[in-house]
Amino acid sequence: MRIARPLHRVLLPLSLALLALPSTAFADDLFSSALHRYGLTVALASAFVVELMTAATPCVYPMIAITVSVFGARRETRGRAMWLSTAFVLGLAALFVPLGLFAGLTGTVAGRLAGSPWVQGFEALLMFGMALNMFGLFEISLPSGLQDRLSLVGGLGARGAFLIGFATGPIAAPCATAGLVGILDYVFQQRDVTGGGLALFSYSLGLGLPFWLVGSLSLGLPKPGLWMDRVKSVFGVVLMVLALYYLRHIIPAFTAPPRGFPTNTWFFVALLLAGLGLGAVHLSLKYGTPTQRARKVLGVALASLGGVWLVAYEPPAPAIAWIEPTPDIAALARQRHQPVLVDFGATWCAACEELLRHTFSDPAVRQEARRFITIRVDATESTPAIDALQARHHVRGLPTVLLFDTHGREVGRVSEFVPAARMLQLMRGVN
Repeated sequence: MRIARPLHRVLLPLSLALLALPSTAFADDLFSSALHRYGLTVALASAFVVELMTAATPCVYPMIAITVSVFGARRETRGRAMWLSTAFVLGLAALFVPLGLFAGLTGTVAGRLAGSPWVQGFEALLMFGMALNMFGLFEISLPSGLQDRLSLVGGLGARGAFLIGFATGPIAAPCATAGLVGILDYVFQQRDVTGGGLALFSYSLGLGLPFWLVGSLSLGLPKPGLWMDRVKSVFGVVLMVLALYYLRHIIPAFTAPPRGFPTNTWFFVALLLAGLGLGAVHLSLKYGTPTQRARKVLGVALASLGGVWLVAYEPPAPAIAWIEPTPDIAALARQRHQPVLVDFGATWCAACEELLRHTFSDPAVRQEARRFITIRVDATESTPAIDALQARHHVRGLPTVLLFDTHGREVGRVSEFVPAARMLQLMRGVN
């Protein structure tokens, strides 16, 4: 009787693939949302988990096997294998953490750049290309010559393992972007070098955990096969959803269905399931018959539309009557003898979007806002007028909500996401 393959050799990649299933387009917002709602500890954990989800992708998974051959884990003692694996993970962190420091120094400039339609279009194109890679239309692999050089570096011990970890970062980066934009956006907005560095270190640990397990515990990896092709198709659909999500501000159809179509959650789920049933995952785009390829394309299209609408669609709510900003807000309050609420936000700011969706859409907040002059400052793209307004009121990050009384004095300021109850309390305290 043949001895079964060790269970961990199957469960390791399978569990990573299952973890990746919820890694949809909202991963970029996860860090900021967790930070504003639950604090830094939960946000760091979210950064770790999101990056762990990417370890089964084709950019990362093949690199895990290289750690076994480079470290020579089967010939090393367990303690030395753990030490080499730890040095490798620290090399990954040494690449990603400086990105956070750079983001903290550049401030909101890079955040505004991230909100540019050109940048969003490029990100969508990158995700689309990676999706085609997942579906098998082309392959991304590490050149054999570079693998040989990395093996030579590995002979240098811990220093070599550190350098290999540093070199692995750019190779894994195309598949490891989920969640990274959200972390960098937070640093862009808040100029928080310490928080950004900690978040990127946690992010690096999530990416490095599978490498550490394989290298230090001498775990073998199963060979790619039909199971990996289907896992890749799952990631392909996820990346297609992500590509459409990046385009939602450029193409409104990716935010909500066209007029006449249902906007219920069940309809979005039905589209997603119909796409999966047609063959979005189990059929091959590379080796299938013409009929199977057509089913695959249609299935991916339906699943992607259902997925992006499931993530991006928000039911319309009666909006607050926002007006355009004026250079002298204090004078406006005194002139009209009304309190003023000013909301500084941007489409690339996750917490700003949450304020609009969950706080300012609340019926009680909308009712209280009727006695205010409500001004919305869209800082998605920088202009001299917006820059001057931010400088005048010392707005250093987004979101920022300012409250002025009828005498034109600033009596309240919010620089993060707050729930409707807290916003209502602040508004009721303004005379």
